[in-house]
Amino acid sequence: MRALVASMSFLLFLFVSSPVFAQSADTLIEQGRELYDQEEYSQALENFNRAIKTDPRNAKANYHRAKALYKLEKYPEALEGFNRAVSLKNDYHKAYYRRGKTFYKLGSYTEAVADYTKAIEIKEDYAKAFYRRGIARLAMEDTSGALKDIQAAAQFGKTKAVELLEEMEGQN
Repeated sequence: MRALVASMSFLLFLFVSSPVFAQSADTLIEQGRELYDQEEYSQALENFNRAIKTDPRNAKANYHRAKALYKLEKYPEALEGFNRAVSLKNDYHKAYYRRGKTFYKLGSYTEAVADYTKAIEIKEDYAKAFYRRGIARLAMEDTSGALKDIQAAAQFGKTKAVELLEEMEGQN
């Protein structure tokens, strides 16, 4: 009987405390984001790792962990993190965008273009994704596709795209 009461108490504890674990993961993510914003990427990474241990299926924790790894120039590890984030939340446009940036850094331009395209499919006015897809297409020597993307980014208000278009026009 004592064992049954102990088991029931433990199960009740798990049931009641599970929202606390999720809140704890959110708190760790927020603390990590603050450290990330202060360019304390290693410390931010520690918080994101703890958040993932608390809630392994948290797409946001995996995404932010991958962003920190990217800033630490650990691109293969960052790629794994972005893969995990999109597997947990398949409409995570920011994760596709960041994974595209990671593919670009690794010289995988075709994969980068595919991820930027996916991000744009999810968020049609995603200026940064249009701009980066244009840059990746330039690297692939797809000048006409790059120009269309950079023009779209400029129309959506991406300042760098406007500057690049002006620079390209100045070269002609």
